[in-house]
Amino acid sequence: MPEKLRVEIAPDQEVNAFVYPVANQNQIDVTVILGHGAGVDQNSDFMMRFATGLAARGINLVTFNFLYTEQGRRVPDSNSALEACFRAMIEAVRPKKFGRNNLVIGGKSLGGRIASQIAAGGSNVQGLVFLGYPLHPPGRADQLRAKHLPAITVPMLFIFA
Repeated sequence: MPEKLRVEIAPDQEVNAFVYPVANQNQIDVTVILGHGAGVDQNSDFMMRFATGLAARGINLVTFNFLYTEQGRRVPDSNSALEACFRAMIEAVRPKKFGRNNLVIGGKSLGGRIASQIAAGGSNVQGLVFLGYPLHPPGRADQLRAKHLPAITVPMLFIFA
């Protein structure tokens, strides 16, 4: 069962996160933070099953809601607001480390894209995991959202389900 964590994003702005701690002694030296996709939150069946599955395999995992989701809005915030939320999660999790030193960030679609922008900007993380990656904005196949990917210097894992 995940543990609830509240994280302050800015004064008077908090988001919910869930910590899926490793249930056995075979912990891998990594903690993963995952953001959700644009159309669902961290309580989606996919996110919960993925988090539970990694925790069962020795990886500490943290999921969180972006602020717009916490506020009950359907339209995602600006990239800068989404990045600020993700950075606040990193800062909240990093000191705890849940007993582990290596930090990997990522997410489902939108969450992964925002994580990649943070990594491209030089954030101190050891890797990225993408649970699907939105290469194009909705309805705009002519626009590519990958220009920043070559600037990322850590390993990237793309999972398409």
